[in-house]
Amino acid sequence: MVKHLFHTLGIDRYHIYQGKDEEKIQVFIEVDHLTLEVADNRLLEISNALKQKLTKKWKCLPSSSLPESYNIVTLPYKILSF
Repeated sequence: MVKHLFHTLGIDRYHIYQGKDEEKIQVFIEVDHLTLEVADNRLLEISNALKQKLTKKWKCLPSSSLPESYNIVTLPYKILSF
């Protein structure tokens, strides 16, 4: 699902990891230097695409709509896809 969506969005540099729970995955997208504004817009685009495809919850970080103390990424547990 994520691979197909990212291919559609032109995202080809990412890594998928197992989260703390088996139901959770973490996807890290490799990017060159971006301004926070450009990154926020790109993450909003990804989030909107996920909204159309998924019934589960997700979170995109960093987010300018969250306080700095909530923009925390936990360490991944196990690599699922490179």
